[in-house]
Amino acid sequence: MANMSANGPRGMQRRRRGQGVEGRPLRGPDAARLTAVAPGAGLGEHKRSLIETALLITLIEESGHGYALVERVQQLVGDQLRVDAGSIYRVLRTLEETGMISSAWEPSAAGPLRRTYTVEPPGRELLRSWADFLEQRGDTLLRLSGLARERLD
Repeated sequence: MANMSANGPRGMQRRRRGQGVEGRPLRGPDAARLTAVAPGAGLGEHKRSLIETALLITLIEESGHGYALVERVQQLVGDQLRVDAGSIYRVLRTLEETGMISSAWEPSAAGPLRRTYTVEPPGRELLRSWADFLEQRGDTLLRLSGLARERLD
């Protein structure tokens, strides 16, 4: 299972690709996953973590490509952020580099070949970790919002 911390499945500190805490190289089976997105390190990472989670959900529902992925991810994240194709493709590339998804060129009914993405078993495990993390985060946010409302009443 991916590394679970208080800040997400991949750890809490911002890291350079291939680097651990204090610049030490990452080792072990989770090294690839730890270098992709480090939730909690800033707004950019927050956006990437939401896109990553929505992409994995989308690709588990059905293998997908380009514009269809952008549309579905935007539906899933709603008004939490604006999704652009560039962000989607950057996250797809990182997920593919770390073995979470794979891609293949397939013929299109009308036009050129298109790259279609599919979730691999490590990507399913990563999504399971995100689900656990988001559930914990959601429980905490609900508890805090409830306490805030109680104190204001």
